[in-house]
Amino acid sequence: MGLTSVLSFVAIAGVLMLLGGALIAGSNMTQNRSPRGGMVLAGVGLVIAIIFFVASSGLVEVGATEVAVVFQQLGGNAATNSLWDKPLGPGVHVILPIINQPIIYSTQTRNYTMSGTSDEGSRSGDDAVEARTSDGQLVKVDVAVFYHIDPSTVNQLHIKWQDRFENDFVRPTTRSIIRQIMADYTVGDIYSGAALANQQASDGSTPAAKPSKLPEMEQKMFDQMTPAFETNGLTLQSVLLRNITFSDEFLKAIEARQVAEQQAQQAKLEADRKRTIAQGDADAEVTAAKGDAQSNIERARGDAEAIVLRADAEAKALDAISKQLAANPALIQWRYIEKLAADIKLILVPSSSPYLFDLNSLQNQAGTTTSGTATPAP
Repeated sequence: MGLTSVLSFVAIAGVLMLLGGALIAGSNMTQNRSPRGGMVLAGVGLVIAIIFFVASSGLVEVGATEVAVVFQQLGGNAATNSLWDKPLGPGVHVILPIINQPIIYSTQTRNYTMSGTSDEGSRSGDDAVEARTSDGQLVKVDVAVFYHIDPSTVNQLHIKWQDRFENDFVRPTTRSIIRQIMADYTVGDIYSGAALANQQASDGSTPAAKPSKLPEMEQKMFDQMTPAFETNGLTLQSVLLRNITFSDEFLKAIEARQVAEQQAQQAKLEADRKRTIAQGDADAEVTAAKGDAQSNIERARGDAEAIVLRADAEAKALDAISKQLAANPALIQWRYIEKLAADIKLILVPSSSPYLFDLNSLQNQAGTTTSGTATPAP
């Protein structure tokens, strides 16, 4: 309970004493008794009521987050609209009752919100800011303005707006500057920012295709609004844009573009898959062809080596045969005779051909009859 409240309470107590004393005096008088006691009580109550009422009216208690503008009803300075040059800061101050009239303002941070949701903004109903972009698209945006009253210039605020500053200054000024700033951007610039501000899409992804320009827009709004607020006794702290919505036509166009992009991406993935499969098949065929070629090379090399080995073996065999024939000339004749059937009794040879065999020897060995002249082979 503040000091002025205590003084007011005591003043009320004095008024009650005054009434009580008057009732007692009146009751005593009706009973032919002395009204002195009641009158004394009434007099004390009157004095207490007057003293403490004047004291409570002459004191101004300003809270820690408050400032008081003092209006001088008599003898005020017309240049300052009869306001004291210096507002009253936190603490208890003495003023002249009735002549000086204090008006207290809170210096705490205020939040003025303009929202499309009926129960969310400072005004009921749809109070979102509507603006058109540089390419003619209509957008709606929720705005939150954070500010506080500047104690050093509160007199200016009181002179211009009194308690109407939110509805008559903050709201229209904010809406006007926001429309001006948003008209400098395309709907694509704002949409990329809205994608980040509203965050997740239905699939949980962040659909922003390029960096958000919302911070840049908010900074421009802040820079233009700050001097306007300062000249009206207010200090701007921040401006926040959120929950940006677009026309149905634009959203349908965005959705169609996203579907087309998804289809194109799907087609690209399918083409890449088919290209990979084709490349794999081609690589497999090349590998198989290389394998067949290598196999043929190895087989040809094997055949060549086999021929060489066989020729080498035959050469060695012929060499061995030649050496045996040279050492045993009759060996070939003996091998021939071995091949003759066992029942051969007669062998006819032309008389004009040289004899390869010694017929006498053959006759002796085989016991056969020969005709013609036996002539040894040269």
